[in-house]
Amino acid sequence: MPGRIAIHLNDDTVCERRMDIGLRLAREREAEVVGVYPSASVAGLQQDENILPQDIRNSLRKRRDEHREATRTLFLDKAREAGVRAHWRAPHGDSEDGLTMHARHCDLLLMSKADPNDNLSALRPNLPESVVMASGRPVLLIPNFGPIDTIGRRILFCWDQRREAARAFSDAAPLLRHCQALVVLEIDRDDKLMRERDIHEDDFSDYCVSLGYPKPRHLLKDSKGYGVGNVILNTATDTDTDLIVMGAYGHSRMRQWIMGGATSTLLASMTVPVLLAN
Repeated sequence: MPGRIAIHLNDDTVCERRMDIGLRLAREREAEVVGVYPSASVAGLQQDENILPQDIRNSLRKRRDEHREATRTLFLDKAREAGVRAHWRAPHGDSEDGLTMHARHCDLLLMSKADPNDNLSALRPNLPESVVMASGRPVLLIPNFGPIDTIGRRILFCWDQRREAARAFSDAAPLLRHCQALVVLEIDRDDKLMRERDIHEDDFSDYCVSLGYPKPRHLLKDSKGYGVGNVILNTATDTDTDLIVMGAYGHSRMRQWIMGGATSTLLASMTVPVLLAN
């Protein structure tokens, strides 16, 4: 089970939603939580304050301090009500660096994508992707809308034989050990390569069973005409998935991720949590 879960706290409209889901997950898994509120988490403070008039700087700092204290109080009160041991951290400097450092002291970091309709939030659009690429720890992304009744009971694992997917599978072990159903999805599999490497059809399923996980339902699908991201989303819906686990790819593919591509499609339209690891 995860022993320590970090929750990204911010001034965005879904911050309290992250708190509630993170605390519920911690209570279910008997974990402790760390609320991480980077100092650059208030809109208007991402820029160089020195270029602003003194009265505006003072106003921004006051707003920052008030919001940080209100968030701290809310977080610790909710943790106390949930019976979860909680720690508060407010790192200075760049948000990505602060979150990355704290993620390395936890088993899991809980974040969400920026809401494009939240004009007052300082949440950077691609902050979760940047953190997962830099931290070396798994990031659990929570959808901004819709009910999240369970996380990790019915897992969809996206498997492509690559290092990143293998790392995600390993990082998701605390959740996989307690899932009730596991679906392994392969998209556009290279069957010729499988034969050349003498990889057998049941090798991955047998590996799952050897680890004490449920015997997975193994699906092979073609993305032609649909796109990889849409295939994953459709499969998640068809299998009643409550958690998608997948690898996050290296910097050479990061431009595709930000500008388009399968992961961008998935994260833009996700209706269930997604665990990413690199």
